[in-house]
Amino acid sequence: MTVLIQVNPLTQSRTVASEEMGKLRSISRKEMLINVAGLAGFLLLIMGVGGIIGGVVMADDFGDDSPWYRNLRKPCFNPPNEVFAPVWSILYFLMAIAGFSVWTKTGFTKRPAPLIFFFIQLVLNWICFLIRTAKQLFAAFVEIVVLWVFIVITIFFFNSVKGRRWSHILLLPYLAWVTFATVLNWSIYNLNKDNPEVDIGYIVGG
Repeated sequence: MTVLIQVNPLTQSRTVASEEMGKLRSISRKEMLINVAGLAGFLLLIMGVGGIIGGVVMADDFGDDSPWYRNLRKPCFNPPNEVFAPVWSILYFLMAIAGFSVWTKTGFTKRPAPLIFFFIQLVLNWICFLIRTAKQLFAAFVEIVVLWVFIVITIFFFNSVKGRRWSHILLLPYLAWVTFATVLNWSIYNLNKDNPEVDIGYIVGG
């Protein structure tokens, strides 16, 4: 004797929907954890290393406590020393958010070019600080010009990432500040290349 069991289509569809929702919740939790870890990684890397270089490496060479820095001739638009730390903190934070947002869309392998240029300009940023720490003002000027070019390229690539085109806007204040820093760096070099009180490293034509 064969017993036929009729399954209610509505019940069956609810069961399937429940299983799918469970899978989605599992995926969402996993993605959320990955995104949180990714955001923390970008913030720690960019703000952490930048903070170490700015707060520790350069502390003894720039600022009012440094005789070398005090003896530099500076242009009238040179900002107060207290401005640099908060400005760079904000710029590094915006940079980290921009990089993270692009990473959530492209990853490191799906479309690597935007993040490759992002990290190249980041390393150039750190190198620029280290060159200035070595009191090589002309070399720092040349390096910051190269940095400026790579920032522009990075902005171009970020603007081309569908769904994350807004991320390039977060880099515009960074570009503006580096543009200002480029002019400032050249002005300080130009004012001090004949200054007998300070050693600014290599001098063009010197």
